[in-house]
Amino acid sequence: MEIYTLLIKGLFGHFNHKVNFKDGNITIITAPNGYGKTVCLKVIDAIFNRKLSFLCDLHFKSIEMHTSQGIIVIDKSDEENGSSIVLGHSEINDPHEYSKDYEFSKSKKISISSIDKFIPFLHRVGPREWEDHRTDEIFSIEEVIENFSEYLPEEFTTKTLPQWYLDFSDSLNAHFIQDQRLIQRKINSPHHARRKSFVDTIEKYADELSNLIRESGFRSAQVSQQLDTTFPVRLLRKDKSPPLLNKEELKYELQKLQEKRSELSAFNLLVSEQHLPALQVLDEIKDEDKKVLTLYVQDTIEKLSAYEKIYKKIELFSRILNTKRLSFKKIKVNSESGFYFETEKGKPLKPTQLSSGEQHQVVLLYELIFKTEKNVLVLIDEPEISLHVAWQKEFLKDLKEIIEIQNMPVVIATHSPQIIDGNWDLTVDLEGGGSI
Repeated sequence: MEIYTLLIKGLFGHFNHKVNFKDGNITIITAPNGYGKTVCLKVIDAIFNRKLSFLCDLHFKSIEMHTSQGIIVIDKSDEENGSSIVLGHSEINDPHEYSKDYEFSKSKKISISSIDKFIPFLHRVGPREWEDHRTDEIFSIEEVIENFSEYLPEEFTTKTLPQWYLDFSDSLNAHFIQDQRLIQRKINSPHHARRKSFVDTIEKYADELSNLIRESGFRSAQVSQQLDTTFPVRLLRKDKSPPLLNKEELKYELQKLQEKRSELSAFNLLVSEQHLPALQVLDEIKDEDKKVLTLYVQDTIEKLSAYEKIYKKIELFSRILNTKRLSFKKIKVNSESGFYFETEKGKPLKPTQLSSGEQHQVVLLYELIFKTEKNVLVLIDEPEISLHVAWQKEFLKDLKEIIEIQNMPVVIATHSPQIIDGNWDLTVDLEGGGSI
């Protein structure tokens, strides 16, 4: 799906905004504080991630989103208390009223305290709050029902959303990178008194990368086991033998594999770097060796392919940070720590020992590179926070390089001219051209 235009009328009872999304992958929304540039991002996030309780609480008259799959329209049915909204679609005659409190007035058969039973990865941390232990995110009861309805019995979700809206919201994934990035909230409860109230995002992401590297290793090991088990059979079969590589092709492919091993070993993705025989030994390849070496080359390419995706991301992540982004220190990557830092003299540093600006750089780049996928709509709120002016001017250059491997549309809310860095053709100004 492509988004063409977002219209918000009566925002805060004052603003009428029109955001025309740019033809390229980057749209930048600018405005003074208080005009609602962040709200524009939150509205998009709410529509595609079904956070309809946010729209119920928001003060506005109507919202229109023009897309390649028609126009979705959201009206306030009760503007005074803001308790409900009406969802509509330009091509479907099925308006639907949504109210925050409807589910609970109609679902008396089951106590909300039993949600933990139906969704095992949630645990209750407050009267109407749950924590997802996989991500440490906190959800209200409304958000639990909106985000995890498939786990709940019908009694919880008697007021289901129309199928046309579910199809519409499923047609595009949106990932919101909010302005508060360094700390993630965790709530203590009497049953979890020893749990930390807050977690440092940079340490959490280091652990996440460690798991991602291990998962790639597990996939490679599974492929290796399967290929090694069947290697003798494939070697001896004559009916389905692959086209044999000639001597020069084998030398070329084997040298390419050694280069790939060296690249992966540089980030400790391989336990050890295996070296090929000297070139003079490769010159001694005989005809009877060709089938064995051809199978070996094909199998090794398949084994190493499990690392290809994460290698590209790690290489980009490390290269951007180690090129004038970190002052007198370097980022390192391995499977045990995920990422860690060293001074120029090799002294280890904890991630939290970085300056707040450096931590913001690391967290923002990690989210853009590792927590998004191709064709995911990325929403970034105020990327300039805690960044030096020189770093701000580099942000769009970094983003464009990330987009090359992720191929993702991005919408940015900012009031920093350094972030824009002369790319005014990418901007929509809510103070002027973005108002209707």
